[in-house]
Amino acid sequence: MTLVSNIITIVSEYGGPRQDPDARRKESSEEEDHLVLFEALVREYCGIGFFECLVSPENDYLTSAVWEESGGRPPALLCAVVELLHRAFEQADER
Repeated sequence: MTLVSNIITIVSEYGGPRQDPDARRKESSEEEDHLVLFEALVREYCGIGFFECLVSPENDYLTSAVWEESGGRPPALLCAVVELLHRAFEQADER
């Protein structure tokens, strides 16, 4: 079960609209399909998958110097997004 599926399950169990189990399974399957497509697109544009980038150590990031120079340390999710944007920009000529 994905994080998104877990959130939908929690919301539907606690005050959200009730759905039959088959509808919930179909919705979960569609969300997984969307995540697979998202991951494939990010990998195509950036050369690394979103979730792979998110769990990689920050010292492997090409953009880690940006955070060192700024003196700030944003959340890991923002660091990963900046890293992916940088990688996509670098690979723009290769596509």
